[in-house]
Amino acid sequence: MNPLASLIIALLLPCLSQMDTLKPDIWGGGVSRIPASGQQLWEERAPHQVFFHVKTTKRIVALTFDDGPHPSYTPAILAVLHAHHAHGTFFVVGNEVKHYPHILREIIRDGNELGNHTSNHPKLSQLTEKEIRSCDELIEDVTGFRPVLLRPPGGHISDRLLTLSRKTGHVLIMWTWDVDAKDWMKPGIRTIVQKIVDHVDPGDIIILHDGGGKRSQTVEALPIILSDLARRGYACVSVSELFRQTHIQREGPQK
Repeated sequence: MNPLASLIIALLLPCLSQMDTLKPDIWGGGVSRIPASGQQLWEERAPHQVFFHVKTTKRIVALTFDDGPHPSYTPAILAVLHAHHAHGTFFVVGNEVKHYPHILREIIRDGNELGNHTSNHPKLSQLTEKEIRSCDELIEDVTGFRPVLLRPPGGHISDRLLTLSRKTGHVLIMWTWDVDAKDWMKPGIRTIVQKIVDHVDPGDIIILHDGGGKRSQTVEALPIILSDLARRGYACVSVSELFRQTHIQREGPQK
C-alpha cells in the first residue's frame, strides 16, 4: 500500500452510523436523494468514515467521476483534465474494468486516482462483501494499487454498508449535494455547468459521470467548469489530494 493510502486509512477509518437513499441511473435502483439534513447527520455520526464535503477555507475541490471506465468518454475526460492541469478520482465499476483495463492505467498515468464503485453496481440490498472485494482485486490486478476509497452505487448508505466498508478497509466518499448537476440525466451542458459553478464552495466533492450512458454533455461541460473554477482561484484535485491538503492546513506538514 502506498504512503498516501496509509495516511488516509490512519486519518479516516475510526467511525460509523446509519441511513438510506438511492438515486436512479441506467444501472437500476430506486429514486431518492440524501437531503442536506441527512448529509449533516452522517457527517456528525460518522465523521471519519463518510464524506460529503471537507471543511476548509482553501479554494480547493475534489472532482469525481462514476461508472467508468468507458472507451470514449473516459479518455476524453482525461484529456480535458490534463489540458487544465486538474486531477480527479474515478470510481470504477469492476465489470467495466474487465473490458477496458488499459484505461485504468491511463487514469493513473497523469496523477489521477482510482476508487471502488463495486463490481456490478448493485442495489444496496444486493451489495455484498464480495462485490467490494472483487472490484478491489480487479483494480489491483491491473494497476498494482488497492483502492482505499469506496462510493456506493446510487449514493445509498446503510448500517450494513458502513460495517462492510470498515471490514474491507474503505472510506465512503459521497458528494456535495449543492453541486450535484445530475449529469447522468443529460440535462444540457449549460445546466451542468451552472449547477456546479454557481454553488461551489471550498472543500466540495463534485460528482460527474464518465460511464453508464451517453456522457457527451459531461465531456463538453467539463472544460467550461474547469476554466471558471480556475479563474476564481480553485484547484481541482483528487479526493486523496483534498484530504492531504486540508490535513496539512489543519495540522501542519506531515513528515
